[in-house]
Parts: sequence; C-alpha cells; structure tokens
Amino acid sequence: MSDYIPPGAAGGPPPSSLPSDDGEGGFDEEFVSPLDDRYRCPVCTFILREPRQTGCGHRYCNYCITITLKEPSPKCPIDGEELRQDEVFPDLFCKREILMSKVYCRFKKNGCQEIVLLRNLEAHVNECEYAIIDCIFKEAGCIVTVQRRHLPHHLESECNYRQEQCSFCGELVAVSQLEDHERQVCANIPVVCPNNCGTTNIQRAQLEEHFKVCPVAEAECSFSSHGCSFKGRRSALQDHESRSMTEHFELVTRSLGSLELEHSRTKRELQEKNNETEVLKEKVKQQEDEIASVKQSHSKLEAKIAALQKMMASQTDKQINIEQGLGATAKKEEVDQQKRDLSSVKEQVKRLDNRVNSLESRGGGASSSKGDGFSGVLETQLNAHDRQLGIHDVRLAEMDLRFQILETASFDGTLLWKIKDYTRRKHDAVTGRTLSLYSQPFYTSQFGYKMCARVYLNGDGMGKGTHMSLFFVVMRGEYDALLPWPFRQKVTLMLLDQDQGRRHLSDTFRPDPTSSSFKRPTSDMNIASGCPLFVSQSVAESKTYLNEDTIFIKVIVDCSDLVSP
Repeated sequence: MSDYIPPGAAGGPPPSSLPSDDGEGGFDEEFVSPLDDRYRCPVCTFILREPRQTGCGHRYCNYCITITLKEPSPKCPIDGEELRQDEVFPDLFCKREILMSKVYCRFKKNGCQEIVLLRNLEAHVNECEYAIIDCIFKEAGCIVTVQRRHLPHHLESECNYRQEQCSFCGELVAVSQLEDHERQVCANIPVVCPNNCGTTNIQRAQLEEHFKVCPVAEAECSFSSHGCSFKGRRSALQDHESRSMTEHFELVTRSLGSLELEHSRTKRELQEKNNETEVLKEKVKQQEDEIASVKQSHSKLEAKIAALQKMMASQTDKQINIEQGLGATAKKEEVDQQKRDLSSVKEQVKRLDNRVNSLESRGGGASSSKGDGFSGVLETQLNAHDRQLGIHDVRLAEMDLRFQILETASFDGTLLWKIKDYTRRKHDAVTGRTLSLYSQPFYTSQFGYKMCARVYLNGDGMGKGTHMSLFFVVMRGEYDALLPWPFRQKVTLMLLDQDQGRRHLSDTFRPDPTSSSFKRPTSDMNIASGCPLFVSQSVAESKTYLNEDTIFIKVIVDCSDLVSP
C-alpha cells in the first residue's frame, strides 16, 4: 500500500530549496560531519552558498552580501569596514570544499539512507525513491502525494482518477466518474423504456429509434403538417385518423389553396427576376465591348514598346563595337609581344620533334619485346595495389562502425535511451516479430565496464502481456582483464516523465555477487538481470511517459567508489 501524504505534509523541504546559484541564503542541510564555523555565513547563519570574500577577508553567501551591498553605505557586518563592489570576489576554493562535503538525503525522515556529496544532492533528490511527488493525474483532480517508490502501486490500485474501460462501451473513464458515466453518458448501457411500455434492454443510443415505435409514446397526427393539432399515444392515433377523415380532407383542401396562392406569388417574383437578369445581361455586353477596346489599345502600346526595345538594342550594339575598338588599340603592344613569344615556343617544339625522331630511328625493333615485359610488370603491380586498396576499404568500414558506436556512447555510467516509433515496436513485440530491444553500449569510464540495457515492450516472464520488462546487461569489454570482478555497482533503472519532469518511475538494485549475470563475461554479453514487472503497460503508455510516440529510458550505474585501471 502507498502512503497517503496530504499536501504540505511531505517529509522534508521541497526540491526548490536544493543548492542553486540563485538561492536565497545558505545551505540548511544535515551534513554527515558538521562543518567548521568558517564555512558558516554570519548573516543567515547557514553554510555558505556561492561564497564571496570581501576585501577585509570575511566570507558571506552571494545572496547575503548582494543585499548588504545595496544599502546606501555598505559596511562589513563583522568589523564595520566599508565594502566596495570591486573588492568582493568569488571564493572558489571554499565553494569546492563545501560542495564536496557529504550530506544526508532530504528525505531521510521518509527512510532514505543515502549519503551524497552536496554538489550531487539535487540530482539524487530528483531520482530518490523516498521523495514525495504528486500523482500524475493531479491536473485531473488527484491531490494525493506519495513516495516515488509507491507511485506505480498508487496508479494501478488506488488512484480514483486512473482510467479504466467502461464494460459497456469500452471508453476510458476515470474510476471516480465511472458510475456517473454509466448512469448518464454511456450510449451502450441497456436501459428500460422511460414510457413504461414494458420493453427492456434497450441501448441508450437506440432510445430515439424505440420512441418511433413505442406504443405508449406520445405521437402527432400524420396530418399535423396540414393543421391537425391531435397528440396522443400511438395506440390511439389510428382510431383518431379513421374518425377524422372529413376534417383531415378539409385541412388538406385549405392547404392546397394556400399552396396555389404561394405558387402564384412565386411565379410573379420569378418573372421579375427574369426581367432583372435581362437588364444585367445588357450591361455585361456593354462592359465586354469596353474591355475589347481597352485590349486593342493595349496591343498598340505593346507594339510601340517592342519597337523602342529594338532601337535600344541597336544602340547598345554600336556602343559595344566602339568599346571593343578602343580596347583593341590599347592592347596592340601586348599582341606583338605574344607573337614574339609564340615564335620562340614553335622553335623549341621543332627541336624536340627532331630529338624524338632521332631516338625512334635508333630504338627500332628492341622496343617491342621490352614493351611486352614492361606491361607485365605494370599489370602485376596494379593487381597488388588493387588488393591493398581492398584491404584498406574493409579497415575503413570497420573503423567507421566503431566511430559511430563511440559517438553515441557515454563514459560516466549513465545511459539515456530514446525509443522512437513506440506503437510499431510494441506491435512487433506483441506479434513476436521483435520480442526485445537492446540499447547502445555505455561505460563506467573510458577504460571501465561495458554495459547496455534490454527492454521487452510487451513484457517478459511474469510480466508478459501486462507489463514492460527492463533489464541490465554486462557486456564483454576491451579492458575487462584490468577490472575487479564480479560487477558490484548499484544500478538504477528509470522510465522518465515527459510531462512535468519529476515523476520518474525507478527501481534500484545491487548486483548479486554469486550470479553469473555479474561475473566476467566469456561471450559478447552476460544473461540480463532486472525487473520483469518494471511498470504496467497502461501506466507506461499514459501521456506522462509516452509523448509523440516516444519513451525515454535512463540507466544510472553508481561509479562513485570505482577506481580507474
């Protein structure tokens, strides 16, 4: 059972009071080892947040000293020395010492025993299983707050705003509204005729059709359109129509007379409209004649414009000829120089031709046999080059694949896995086409353990068909010989909230040292270990965790006590 916690009664301050650069005052945290008073702000009396040191050597929180500097004549609250903005500077060494201090989780009172560095407190609280969070159906009206570890149970069993299918129409309805839905809204629920005709098991959506044949329902006379005002039960309607034939005939006669008058009036109006149409046709004809005249004038103007364009083209050609003549005169000396250079080149070519002819006459018949041997050597060398190029192509392809894997891999023990096309992949899992998906590899460090995640969208084992199953896999790495075995690091599996970003679903476990899943791999990967009942499919597919047909899975491996090889 999840613990119901009324709003405002959470065990610990909200995450908004965690360390941040823009916080007010110092840190009011429970430190594992109390810090010296030199790390305490003399203004707010808390541990320094974003410490600043003054020219007189005293330390204050950034927020506290900023408020002091805004006073008309700011003075140091300790020794009364005058303060100047340009003499106040960040104390990075002090900040680093404080942030590296160990503190208890803010939700220690709720049962969390984690001890983390102050710098990592915010990240831990956002994932802490004992943190107090709102139900994902808060906007729908659920005011329950629960510890994060109890959220799945609350969503599956307790929340009055969780959605269930109506047993009659199949529509998803909040549990708290299901009774009202069946009583007032559901179109498929069987009801009794409200006229008490004795008919039962009528779908609510079919009531109107039933009223058309219900013997007890009130009906109008079939001559009501002609003026009959009779209304009564359908069983009495036939008797009325048989007894009132004369009255109905008179009503029909009067209706026909009215229709004839209406027909005459309509005929006159139609004639008037026809006359107006003839007048409009005459006006249209006049406008068409005016348009034809305008078109003729337009054609004449286009002809004049074309003649002017030809004239301008002729003048442009004359101008170009004049410019070319001037250019030719200016370049006469260059042409003469080029002619002299060309004569010199021709003379050199002639001498080269003579030398070639002389060599050919002396080479004679020996050149043919030498050429064949030389061609064979060239062919052998070309084949060797082709083989080397093929080997290089294979190596390049292998290196390209390794680079693609390394570009997406992380080396801090954290995997953020984006799974797109969830609907198609879930269908593949249900039909047995692709039962599970593997993530890209990730590492605890550059030379650390190699790992990946494995997910069954339609569940595995006990969770098949009802839950999403999530597992952690240790893979064979290049540096396994330098690492301690079996694998002992704490592992946290998470399904991330895409709505408000704080209601992540998570499960944490420590590896069993005796399990083969965490011994040094002898094949590509060990047997997966994790949670077959990680989260129910109905919760995983709510808009909180499934958005734009995409889910995000996060795996965190605790690397705080690992030493690099």
